[in-house]
Amino acid sequence: MSETTGGGAAQTTAPEQKVSWSELFIDLVWVFSVTEIAAALARGHGLGSVPLSLLLLVPLWWGWVGVTVYSNAAGVRIEAARGRLVLFAVAACGLGMAVAIPGSYGDRGLLFAASYTALRAVLWLAMRPLNFYRGAWVNPYSVSLFLASPLFLLGGLLPGGWRVGLWTLAAAVEVASPRLLRLPVKQMTFETAHLPERFGLFIILALGETVVAMGGQAAASRHITAGLLGVLGLSFALICALWWTYFHFGASAVQHALRTTKVQARIVRDVFSYAHLAYVVGIICVAVGLKKLMAHPLDAPHSAQDLLLAPGAALYLAGFLYSRWRMFGAPTVFRSAAAVGCLALAGVAPLLPLAVTAALVAVIIVALNALEFFWVRTNRPLLLVPVPRVARD
Repeated sequence: MSETTGGGAAQTTAPEQKVSWSELFIDLVWVFSVTEIAAALARGHGLGSVPLSLLLLVPLWWGWVGVTVYSNAAGVRIEAARGRLVLFAVAACGLGMAVAIPGSYGDRGLLFAASYTALRAVLWLAMRPLNFYRGAWVNPYSVSLFLASPLFLLGGLLPGGWRVGLWTLAAAVEVASPRLLRLPVKQMTFETAHLPERFGLFIILALGETVVAMGGQAAASRHITAGLLGVLGLSFALICALWWTYFHFGASAVQHALRTTKVQARIVRDVFSYAHLAYVVGIICVAVGLKKLMAHPLDAPHSAQDLLLAPGAALYLAGFLYSRWRMFGAPTVFRSAAAVGCLALAGVAPLLPLAVTAALVAVIIVALNALEFFWVRTNRPLLLVPVPRVARD
């Protein structure tokens, strides 16, 4: 943060906080976690396995958000010995969660839950001296430790449907608590360079999984044919288009909103915590879709996992609609149309070869980026979708 203590202190002219080497180091654990989530999603059977795999992402994501907010609140102290040890302890807990993912609904469920509980305990203890919530005992960190974590632990001890039900409830508690809790949000201030950089790096991390998924599948092929290289090029073009959609205009808009809003906590909650979760889920679904594409490009889809590419792209774009609505009051027509186009494509994808679906998704997103680039370069006013305005705090 840009002040010397927790939220609510007066802003100073301190230098911008940059992402530390220790933060970049612990992100390697979340690289592994995203890889394991994508692998679990890819090897699932049937539509029901999709939400089960993605459910595991929620505590991993919320733990990463928690340590990122802690780093922002700690400021330069994050590079002191105590700050680094906190990050390493959190990463160790995240590693325990990651290795438990393949058997999380089997014999590793308790390891997953216990690792998450330990992660939340470390963060709760680390946040207390910072007085970030200005004395509010009930806050997202305490709710995670004392309400959500016991639900995860109890679920880890129980089999089958009980585990799924309790973990779903725990995930709902995690996601809902920042919005439902009465917190002194107007007094909570954040360093405005650090958070956009951290969350942008997680998008890079997730996009890296798409490269690994499709590149690994291509490398495992027995023969590198012209057709395979063509599909590889198509897949990489789509990944580049996803990158452009976020980083060319989206990232700067988020940083501008965080710097200019009167209630920074609203941007952190709605745009960073919620919308970026949608981005990450969408990208993971795209990664699985590209992996399936590289394996059987000309085949029609045979499973729910084969069909994840188009809905993943639609969810990714929908995240931008939500974030712009929360930041500026309305989403743009172009991104709304692209999201609807990908969603419509998801409806007809069962009838199309995987390569055709991928090509159409790529066309939609590349066309979106080209149109936005032209529109901004020619200084045309943005076309907005009229939606109801809501209270923003």
